[in-house]
Amino acid sequence: MFTVMNNPIVWWPVVINMPIDGGETSKHEVSLHFEILTEDEYDEIAVKGEKAILKRVINAWKHIDDIDKKPLEFTEANLDMLLKKTFVHRSFMVGYLNAAIGEVVKN
Repeated sequence: MFTVMNNPIVWWPVVINMPIDGGETSKHEVSLHFEILTEDEYDEIAVKGEKAILKRVINAWKHIDDIDKKPLEFTEANLDMLLKKTFVHRSFMVGYLNAAIGEVVKN
């Protein structure tokens, strides 16, 4: 049975594929706390771009460390910093879209 609810808020696994030498990537699994928007909410924000969507839907994270290997605090400034890295931005966006349809990425 399916029960209708307000926008679900979920922890979701996201794989960041960080580029490394030799045309390879280093895979890093993190968890993002997403609010799953309605289609109307998504469409309204989408005209402002993917960064606007991600800033609206991500409200916490786990398994993201700073350069000193300490947990990176979730702040607007830290989210902005991460979203400037194309490989992080794209991974977060794919993660949100997968969460929105309930599709878990297999490693």
